[in-house]
Amino acid sequence: MKKITVNGPAKLSGEVTVSGSKNAALPIIFATLITEGISELRRLPDIGDVRVALDIIRSFGAEVLSMDGVTYIDTRRLSYCQPSEEQTAKIRASTYLLGACLSRFGRCRLSSFGGCNFALRPIDMHIDACLALGAEMREGEIFAQRLLGSEITFKKQSVGATVNAILLAVSAEGESVIRGFATEPHIDALIDFLLSAGASIERTEDEMRIVGRRLHGGKATVIGDMIEAGTYLSVALATGGKVRVRDCPFVDMSSFFKTLTAFGAENRMSGNVFSTSLRGRGEYISVTALPYPGFPTDLQPIIAPLMAIGSGGDITDTVWHTRFGYLDTLSDFGIRSELSGNRARIYPSKISPAKVTAPDLRGGAACLISALAAEGQSEIYSAEIILRGYENLTEKLRALGADINIQEF
Repeated sequence: MKKITVNGPAKLSGEVTVSGSKNAALPIIFATLITEGISELRRLPDIGDVRVALDIIRSFGAEVLSMDGVTYIDTRRLSYCQPSEEQTAKIRASTYLLGACLSRFGRCRLSSFGGCNFALRPIDMHIDACLALGAEMREGEIFAQRLLGSEITFKKQSVGATVNAILLAVSAEGESVIRGFATEPHIDALIDFLLSAGASIERTEDEMRIVGRRLHGGKATVIGDMIEAGTYLSVALATGGKVRVRDCPFVDMSSFFKTLTAFGAENRMSGNVFSTSLRGRGEYISVTALPYPGFPTDLQPIIAPLMAIGSGGDITDTVWHTRFGYLDTLSDFGIRSELSGNRARIYPSKISPAKVTAPDLRGGAACLISALAAEGQSEIYSAEIILRGYENLTEKLRALGADINIQEF
């Protein structure tokens, strides 16, 4: 296990470069399984979830080579196997094996899919997409002798189910039409990769039309991580500093920037660099997490310490109603809150140092922000949970002026 030690407070200032998006990289890695060739992926973040995903595709025979900032994945000689549950239980993205394995091998065993346990996250919509294209379930496995194009209409937006529907449709015989799909930027990133591999995908605002065909190796440069960008911008405001975020995907973050302005931030953009600093105590903030282009659910834990430092606020999450377990941990830092259903009220609070265990990836990042704002030494255990989603986290924070260390214990 790993522990992060922070000596605060720290007024963080300077420039940080955003890494490739975790949420974009993972679907693309699993999508390489349905290609037959060598794919070239640039800007893959060196984080825990990506390393696990690469280990999983290696278990099918994929050859992975990283050189000069490019990761080459050779999927010409694959054979079906059952990845260990120890691997698949580590990351939620292992659900993408449903679409990838059915498309490449015609079968997939239903495993223990992992990730943060802040909510019960069923895979019924994923399974429905598989069945719609001709798959059958038998004794804990799902099979498809032939995948046939079909129409899929999701009753609610789901990124994971949308990814699996696309992975299935690009290999199915005939045309598929998908409606009610998620529109997050990492869905577009997956589509761009598959198009480079020879897929036939046409997307309008309301539907995708996909004609299945054989795919060759593709190319992708992973988009910037808007959750990482939002984390560093929040760190700046929580500590009263000024941080410039290079390669910030600002086009995808308008709802988040509006929240920063309400908090009292002065935001500036120059080229691909976005900077923020605190100009004064902001107003009471109300945030509602929604599917894209609404406020990202992954950023709602990140914003909680800002509310506590400022004039308070409330958070409603319509995506994951029970994603508030991190509030119990933040209470150890003195952050006062009240929870009712899928709505939390955060009260203005004096933040104090604490010793805590990271409750989940983004909740752990909220603890880190709190530790940086508190006066004294804080310790965050199970730090590997946070490192699942942040590349070179301690190095980047030290470059901004943080007194932070990470160690095994």
